[in-house]
Amino acid sequence: MAKRHEHVIGTTVLGRPIEAVQFLPPGYAKPRPPALLIGGTHGDEAVTQLVLERLADELVERPPGRETWIVPCLNIDGTLAGTRNNANDVDLARNFATASGSPAARASDRRGAGGAAEDQPETRAVVTLIEQLGPQRIVTLHATYRRVTWAGAGEALAAELSARCGYPVHHAPGANPGSIEDKYGALPREVIVLQMPYLDVDEDAWTDCRSALRWSVDLPD
Repeated sequence: MAKRHEHVIGTTVLGRPIEAVQFLPPGYAKPRPPALLIGGTHGDEAVTQLVLERLADELVERPPGRETWIVPCLNIDGTLAGTRNNANDVDLARNFATASGSPAARASDRRGAGGAAEDQPETRAVVTLIEQLGPQRIVTLHATYRRVTWAGAGEALAAELSARCGYPVHHAPGANPGSIEDKYGALPREVIVLQMPYLDVDEDAWTDCRSALRWSVDLPD
């Protein structure tokens, strides 16, 4: 069994703690760079939080093949309010600082991107975690399209995940200014956006994506 290490990586606009769960691989596992999985960026996509909480429960019994950090719900205020944006009405998926997310570029594609890049506490919490952790692999979960989008060095990983969940692969560099894939896809990292359906009675999101999520925290190198 793996020990579940719980951390608070920051607080939301309304002061709620943003929690992350850390899992270490078994001692016999081959050393691999860490992975970071993030859910609940949009408050109206609570399925992503539920799926990551379920994955975390499984990792206690079946440890990952690499150090794994899971942020089940980034936008806690929005999730509790049932809103896409955070409590400042900012779309956290457009709030990251990137070249294409510069003020000039953001002016034509604001969509609630905030007054300035990374001016939201939730965004800063993730950026600080990534700076401290240095994950080679970043997977963010969204809904409701069934799709695997990749950036940076994530093409091979996207193909593997697609083979396991049956979703098509999509690559559109620069399509989402201010997004996490826009920021970290400019670096040699594996950056994936896994789009899943809302949670249905038959739990399509979990049954579709479980194998892909396991692959993302286990293999390949």
